[in-house]
Amino acid sequence: MIEIIGATKIFDNGKAKIQAIKDVSLKINKGEIHGIIGYSGAGKSTLIRCINLLERPTQGKILFKGEDLTSLRERELRDRRKKMGMIFQHFNLFNSRNVYKNVAYPLKGARLSREEERERVLELLELVGLEDRIKAYPSELSGGQKQRVAIARALANNPEVLLCDEATSALDPKTTDSILELLRELKNKLNLTIVLITHEMAVIKKICDKVSVMEDGQIIEEGEVTQIFTRPIHETTREFVDTITNRSRIYEILNGKENIFNIGAGDVLARVVYMGDSTAEALLSKGSRRYGIDASILYGNIEVLGDTPTGEMIILLSGEDENIRGFIDYFRGKGLIVEVLDHGAGTSEVHTQCC
Repeated sequence: MIEIIGATKIFDNGKAKIQAIKDVSLKINKGEIHGIIGYSGAGKSTLIRCINLLERPTQGKILFKGEDLTSLRERELRDRRKKMGMIFQHFNLFNSRNVYKNVAYPLKGARLSREEERERVLELLELVGLEDRIKAYPSELSGGQKQRVAIARALANNPEVLLCDEATSALDPKTTDSILELLRELKNKLNLTIVLITHEMAVIKKICDKVSVMEDGQIIEEGEVTQIFTRPIHETTREFVDTITNRSRIYEILNGKENIFNIGAGDVLARVVYMGDSTAEALLSKGSRRYGIDASILYGNIEVLGDTPTGEMIILLSGEDENIRGFIDYFRGKGLIVEVLDHGAGTSEVHTQCC
């Protein structure tokens, strides 16, 4: 659906040049919700604005359904943009116009009769659950209602793609959940492709199929959401994942001077990641009985990412080296990811070999 090839954007104010994105290449497939996450200044908002050429890349190509948008004339580009709706963090509504007129605004060039326009606006407001607020002004709406109006307006011309630039950042958690659920419903009902910019990993977890992580204008990691959450590679990605778990706090405790978990020199500390069918099996109790070891859970977390249940544990293994090694092999044989952690309490033979 969308392919970005070697996109670079340099802003030049006459005094200095700022490279906002650097040689970015990215594919976004039809019908998926693709999240782009990064800290402030990472270049993610510039990247999404390059997709519909609100910002024209200094170098590179932007393909939409195989057509290079950067090669089009302005009139042709305006026509293609109608197939890319866009919503923003601060809604961008006209305060002097009521809900009806805000939603009807993009229909100006559609040559609809007054009755056809009204029918379309009512249809859109019903889609976003605001048909009873048709005469209200933005000042009379809550933040969530304003964003629903913005979504309805973005859908006015039947777009195939919906670009969301920090669409939930100005909303409280409960309202954020309702907007994300609305976007998911609209994606399924209208067969939309959604590109979503955010700095919140919780948003990625709740709605996205794939995710790209940006830093310093570049994509540093990308993949399926389950992969990124369970096997993050880049340090920045790990930091984002840690923001929605207590894992970082456990690591702080483990790295502290006090050995509050009573970890012995021969004990092994392991991070275990499991997903899908393995989440329903009692593998910990089965494995500990089979190999005659003690397995203590220091941290545990279960998520449902898309339709896939995933879990993570940090466990302390105590027993004979050979038995601990057998237990770890047993887990890995069941398809679980086992990462032996350096706990600073001494290094055993098993610890060395597992690393």
